[in-house]
Amino acid sequence: MAEKKEIYLGYSTDKAMTPFFQSFLEALDQEKLMKSKCTKCGAEYLPPREHCQKDMSKCELTELTEKEAKLYSYVIVDFAPESLSSKAPYVVAIGEFPSGLRLTAHITNLMSMPEVGMPLKLGFEKVDEKKITYKWLV
Repeated sequence: MAEKKEIYLGYSTDKAMTPFFQSFLEALDQEKLMKSKCTKCGAEYLPPREHCQKDMSKCELTELTEKEAKLYSYVIVDFAPESLSSKAPYVVAIGEFPSGLRLTAHITNLMSMPEVGMPLKLGFEKVDEKKITYKWLV
């Protein structure tokens, strides 16, 4: 198994690392975002979850091939938690892919106010050797 990584979205590899989540992080390290799909009912989840919310069946990871989305909703964070206070104000956005799946991430390269419906592109950033994140780009 590869060295443990962590995702810079509040997840930590120091706690309860499962093979499922480790696979998610390894794919993320290769700039691939994974979704999960229930093996019983076919429900899809993003970010992925190991068990289906509807019937608690196992889910399997599959690559999300969609890279473009539309801005579904957003919030401008002025009063950030201490760990992100140097980045405030910043935008946290929900992007909706054509499949209907939604993903929450920061928009990092805004030059003007965000507008619901504007196009977004999925991006990745290696924060350091052990941290990687996904984000929205406009």
